[in-house]
Amino acid sequence: MQFHGEYQHRVDPQGRVAIPARYREEFTGGIYLTRGFDQCIWAFSPNEWEAYSSRYAAMSPNSRIARTLRRRVFGSTFDLDLDRQGRVVLPQPLRQYAGLQEEVVIVGAGTWLELWDSSRWGEMIVEINDADMDFADVNPIRQEAGS
Repeated sequence: MQFHGEYQHRVDPQGRVAIPARYREEFTGGIYLTRGFDQCIWAFSPNEWEAYSSRYAAMSPNSRIARTLRRRVFGSTFDLDLDRQGRVVLPQPLRQYAGLQEEVVIVGAGTWLELWDSSRWGEMIVEINDADMDFADVNPIRQEAGS
């Protein structure tokens, strides 16, 4: 499944946030929350987590960089479940890392969801809109068609 769209949600007093209803079935076997880039939280389904994390798990423990990456990926990941209302408890270390307050934006990012503090997402939208980039040059579909 591909995740897409933007969804406005609130963190409740118990530190829970609801996953968009249309995507909850993907997380019936659990949800993996981890530190994403750009101060957000990434949410993976079990199958997507396996695909993503297996690259890091296969890295040699003899490499200092590999050990650091493995600690970054696995040390900041939480294996959780949704409750009956489709909510997940956001672990405090991840909430703190992403600066999540009450208002949260859940953004589809293809094979995972991103959870953003609403004000930080607003800054990211400005950054995205101001990017000096020609998307046609980096569009893989267009490149394949032109090849």
